[in-house]
Amino acid sequence: MNESLGFSVRIFVPSGDPEGMRVIEKSNWTGQGLIFPRSLFAKVRQREELTRTGVYILWEPGRSGQLPHAYVGEGDVLLPRLDNHVKNKDFWTHGVAFTSKD
Repeated sequence: MNESLGFSVRIFVPSGDPEGMRVIEKSNWTGQGLIFPRSLFAKVRQREELTRTGVYILWEPGRSGQLPHAYVGEGDVLLPRLDNHVKNKDFWTHGVAFTSKD
């Protein structure tokens, strides 16, 4: 019989606004996720997580009948890449970055 392979996910909402920045951690994983709306990037860019190596996804929800528009990237240090995308990529409304906690 197949055992359930469940796990726990912790979502921390620093501002108390569930639509704002969220920090995601999964049990038994050394990574960390940071989800944020573009409108809060000036505050998010101060986070230590963005000084680490990682991957990120920038997206905008799909408009009626269309798929979402997404961009996937990586960086040895995420912050300069994301700063560049804030200046040069207008389409995105949300971002998520995944880094190691170590």
